[in-house]
Amino acid sequence: MADMSHSADAELTQANNAPALGTQPIYEIGYHLIPTLTEEGVVAAVDELRKALGSAEIIKDQAPVKIPLAYVIERRGQGKREKYGEAYFGFIKFATDKENIGAIEQYLRATHEILRHLLIETVREDASFAPRRAVFTSDRLEGEMLKKPLAEVEKAGEVSEEELDKSIDAMVA
Repeated sequence: MADMSHSADAELTQANNAPALGTQPIYEIGYHLIPTLTEEGVVAAVDELRKALGSAEIIKDQAPVKIPLAYVIERRGQGKREKYGEAYFGFIKFATDKENIGAIEQYLRATHEILRHLLIETVREDASFAPRRAVFTSDRLEGEMLKKPLAEVEKAGEVSEEELDKSIDAMVA
């Protein structure tokens, strides 16, 4: 009897130590691929990145699209400096254990096709909302049309030649 309760306690302890489904930390990788890749090269680079993630649960991703960069990025190439003014930008949001992040970061740094990257820990919820239109309301304008304010009309007066000449001389002098 004591042996059975001991084995039941051992099973309970193992179950408590096992990670529960959905409790893995959530990460997101934003990356720039070099613009000299062909369309097939971009697809191949993304496939290799997905393989580097291993058994991570992909939550959301965006296929890379070519965008202009805010500034020219330079990096050391083979024998000369490479300069890029545009890149393919994409991201992958995924869940994995913290132990896997070191290998993923090492892969990102070692891959020549990845120009820049950012790996952050985030939350599962999708923070991208549909853009909303701004709606302004006012109870004092309810049911009224907005009208352009009328400018006051200046009263025409008589101007003598002398006064006109004096004002012109004052402006010129």
